Amino acid sequence: MVWTPHEVVDVDGPRAMLRAYLEQRDVRELTAGASRATSITAACDVGCGFGRLTPVLTEFAERVVGFEREPDLLRIARSLQPSIDFRQIETLSQLPADDASFTFALVFTVLQHVPEPQVRTVIDELRRIVAPDGHLLLCEETDETLEAGDREQAHLGYTCGRPVSTYEAWLAPWRLVATTRRAIEPDYPRPDVGTYMLFAGPGAR
Repeated sequence: MVWTPHEVVDVDGPRAMLRAYLEQRDVRELTAGASRATSITAACDVGCGFGRLTPVLTEFAERVVGFEREPDLLRIARSLQPSIDFRQIETLSQLPADDASFTFALVFTVLQHVPEPQVRTVIDELRRIVAPDGHLLLCEETDETLEAGDREQAHLGYTCGRPVSTYEAWLAPWRLVATTRRAIEPDYPRPDVGTYMLFAGPGAR
């Protein structure tokens, strides 16, 4: 499956503008909470798409990196936000970053598209690049009745809802320090569209 802006944001016009506002508001609020606990010196947006949420991280960190696989999405991100370091990746399980090189990472509706057991490898990679005193902000589908696509053919398109407790268990000993329901436009056909989950590393206050 090749991701395009339409797959990244499945609405346009006024609805897309409202959704972007709500998402940026909530990411900002949760990132601010993390920054009060640990100074954010470097932040990354993993699976950043065309960078619709990446600019929020520049409000808190001097160095911001966006990681993305799709060349067309990267082209858009780089053209619209040339001051941000957007890097192409081949796979989420091997990110071009040193160990503990970030104090904050955002992963927005990415893990829900990765089947098991591959998703566990991606989570291990996230813990590798984020410092032990840093924070990881996930936003993923958490309705465990949701499964679309064939997990054996996930590259053709796959989405899986997992409860918060699953991510909490997978990320241990990282601690879940905040959760909030994802808010988007009120006329969206599904009332439950995911949960924000803020995790603190084992060395964080």
